[in-house]
Amino acid sequence: MKMRIKLIFSIATFALMAACNGAADNKPAANANASNANTAPKVAAPTKEALMEIENQAWKDWAERNEKGLEGYMASNFVNVGYNGASDRAAALKSWTSHKCEMGDMAFSDEAVTELGDGIALLTFKATGPITCDKIVGPSPLNVSVLYGREDDAWKAIYYQEVPAADAKGDYGPPSATYDKAAELASLKAAPEAIAAVEKKLWDTWKSQDRKAFEESISDKFFGNGRAGALDREAYLKGAFDPPCKVESVSTGPMKAMEISKDLTMLIYRASQKGTCGTDKLPENVMSVSMYKNENGKPMAIYYMENPVRN
Repeated sequence: MKMRIKLIFSIATFALMAACNGAADNKPAANANASNANTAPKVAAPTKEALMEIENQAWKDWAERNEKGLEGYMASNFVNVGYNGASDRAAALKSWTSHKCEMGDMAFSDEAVTELGDGIALLTFKATGPITCDKIVGPSPLNVSVLYGREDDAWKAIYYQEVPAADAKGDYGPPSATYDKAAELASLKAAPEAIAAVEKKLWDTWKSQDRKAFEESISDKFFGNGRAGALDREAYLKGAFDPPCKVESVSTGPMKAMEISKDLTMLIYRASQKGTCGTDKLPENVMSVSMYKNENGKPMAIYYMENPVRN
């Protein structure tokens, strides 16, 4: 499979430019056969080559505004998290088939797959290439996360998020439509109180730079993706606490939740922060995504990603 393609687009980037919103049926795709979980054979984890092949085709479908192809790419509970906020399947499909962007050669690198459960896998990779929307060249490279689940005997995308890498050049253009934050992911339920409490504790212990208390709420298998790329647990902790961050304030908005499987829950929410980590100023407003797994009866954070949000 070629890792270099022409005239294709970074999927979340276009959703960010269009900044649409809509409603969708957010039933867990990966858990469609939960009642047969004890008898069904384990689903083999996909290879990074297999998932990147799906990504390549989806980007081509985006470039061609191929609605049918994109419908086949997105799971029934698909969500996109981007620079203008979060959008569900209907909103993403609308924006991805009405964009006015162009792109030159795009190269993928640093591809990796992490199995998060039976029939659930997270793909991370870097996308490098010029994206131009309304004559504004977008940021490149981008660090990308895509959560895949099994639906209708095929791997389909459940969640997509990207963030400009630390060395990215360029900027996103203005949104092409007004974004309604009040209707953001209206089809999702509020996060379970127990999980939301742990998530807020992580923010508070990070603000106070209490590394020991922070580590108590994250899994030994925890990893993150962000400006520095995909990081394992130790590398993530080093970035969050060494050198110490100086955090003046943090706040989190309403947390929405999607049950990916019986023991895997994804949170999506807006957060605000002020401060610095080392010499880097923290982005003041971000879209955050966390995933939690039950470990010994307790919700433990297993994944985190955030991206700057414009509104």
